[in-house]
Amino acid sequence: MFSSSCKFVPDPAAPAPLLAVCRDAALGLCVRALHDCAPGSVIESFDGDIGPRVSQHSLQVRPGRHIAGTRHIGYLSHACDPNCRLDMTRFELVALRAIAAGELLSIDYAATEDRLYAQFACACGAPGCRRWITGRDEAISPVGARFLAAQGGAVAPV
Repeated sequence: MFSSSCKFVPDPAAPAPLLAVCRDAALGLCVRALHDCAPGSVIESFDGDIGPRVSQHSLQVRPGRHIAGTRHIGYLSHACDPNCRLDMTRFELVALRAIAAGELLSIDYAATEDRLYAQFACACGAPGCRRWITGRDEAISPVGARFLAAQGGAVAPV
């Protein structure tokens, strides 16, 4: 359920939600935890429509197959040192470390995607931030090469 304020009117018959899709001024749509999550815990089991099409909010299930129409998973933010991972065999979002209620949920897009819908500059702030995000099997685009050159640094590998 999307809420611009991340506030919900709970349905008394529904289980308590664990995640919320929110709008962040800097990030756009993102996902936040509504409760604390322990390391290794399954935060969400998900499903959606699987097909060949890559879109901005789809995720690769296997080569040539992508899942879209998920409730939360397509809105996870990228981080080079993420707090979650996706198990694309079990269709589960798993906490990599303790996550506090209200915390932004993130994955490393290169962990699931061979090719991204669109490469982009990263400002996650992790010590090992790659600064330009690609899929795991794609070269940095000319735009990315110019961006990195303007930043004055070498390209960090995926």
